[in-house]
Amino acid sequence: MFQYFFIPLLLVFVWFAAFSYLKWNFKYWSKRKVFGPEPKILQGTFPKTYDGQCNLVEELHEIYKKFKDAHSYVGVFQARSPKLFILDPDVAMQILKTKFTYFHDNESSQWSSLNVEQLRFSSPFVSVGDVWKEKRAELSQALTINKIRSHFNMMQATACKMTEYINIHNYGTVWNAKDLANRFTCDVMTKFIWGIEENTFHDREGRSQIHQMADIMLNQAIRCVHYYGRTAAWPYLRKLWPVRFFPGLSDRFFQQLASTTMRDCTLVNRPSESIVINHLMQLKEKKKLNDLQIAGHTTTVLIDGFETAALVMAHCLLMLARHQRVQNQCIQETLRLFPPLATLFKICTEYMSVDDCRNGSEVMLVPGDVVYISAYSFHRDAAYYEKPDEYWPERFDEELGGIQKYRNMGVFLPFGDGPRMCPGIKLGMMEVKIGITEMIRQFVVEPAANTRIDNKVAADSFLLRLDGEINLRIKGIAEK
Repeated sequence: MFQYFFIPLLLVFVWFAAFSYLKWNFKYWSKRKVFGPEPKILQGTFPKTYDGQCNLVEELHEIYKKFKDAHSYVGVFQARSPKLFILDPDVAMQILKTKFTYFHDNESSQWSSLNVEQLRFSSPFVSVGDVWKEKRAELSQALTINKIRSHFNMMQATACKMTEYINIHNYGTVWNAKDLANRFTCDVMTKFIWGIEENTFHDREGRSQIHQMADIMLNQAIRCVHYYGRTAAWPYLRKLWPVRFFPGLSDRFFQQLASTTMRDCTLVNRPSESIVINHLMQLKEKKKLNDLQIAGHTTTVLIDGFETAALVMAHCLLMLARHQRVQNQCIQETLRLFPPLATLFKICTEYMSVDDCRNGSEVMLVPGDVVYISAYSFHRDAAYYEKPDEYWPERFDEELGGIQKYRNMGVFLPFGDGPRMCPGIKLGMMEVKIGITEMIRQFVVEPAANTRIDNKVAADSFLLRLDGEINLRIKGIAEK
């Protein structure tokens, strides 16, 4: 008789235990008198993101608009995991700059494990503690403005190769702007990082080896970020079944590429044409860096200069195609609408009190608390940008205060801010400016019929991008 009751009772107990576990943290913020939307089981405060209906930045933006006038921050939940969502740019600037020492780690360091991959953790973007300072110092010396400018002619030559490639194939052709931009940035990066020629404009149907490997890396990164989100309710699963951020295949490839490039330079007893490799070879002697650490630095520069720059360039071409009256300030306005790092994820590393100047309260953060800052929301707030949903590059005219006005307000954050701001920003922006300048000098771009007319972002994008392909018609100036 007992067995007939035992199994149902066990199922009820398991259900109750799971239900209690999933709701256990839901009072985390209310106990500290922090307001916020009501969380739901498994979905947290982002039900549409959980169901794949939209990108996280869009749901954050809905919360931002609802609470921003009354609060400097609100408590949100990814499944059962509490996060503090910053709504006030002054508080955001404290976290990113003035009180940076309390938030020097990025949540991206938790997306994978050092136990399963080492190359990624050689990057200053994911290093933690004091290690990030050392890693950033090692890399930043190769990315000074003077060293980047020394590659100007090379970038210009690559831009000319791109326009020649378009002229050869442009007979009623519809171009995928993202693919075109990636070919340009890949060609630039292979010369800048390794000093080698990678003919990315040779075969329209195929891609060069480094281009293919970079795509493999980025696709795996997206899978890893999605896995991290899906396991937010069950974080212990990440230790039982860890997922790599970058695949082992690409780690081995780029480690071998760095080793071969340095060996070839040593055999011929001459420096590489790449400032990056030369710099890293010197560091290898001075700081005893191993090949894996060197490869980690090269992939950090690659992702900044290949994917991030290509996304900015593709979206900029899209905006120019839609709004042919403008050319100046188009890059900054594109970054406002499509910030690559749309959300910044920071980890509190020391006890820290954060004031809410809008309602007079405060919250004490403890080490391990995660803070969200939405650049996307600041960029689309009418309190800071007139008609924020419209494409209006003239808002960045120097006569109106230029870009510095918005930076000083803390509301222009396409690459973050503070000591851990994207180290490759100057390199990426030079790529974009050279590529765009050469394009608009020779061509007029128009949206193809199958390119969406709004700015809906892809639900599955980590580095923010338009939902769907950016297909353009490119015509010579004389054909206009």
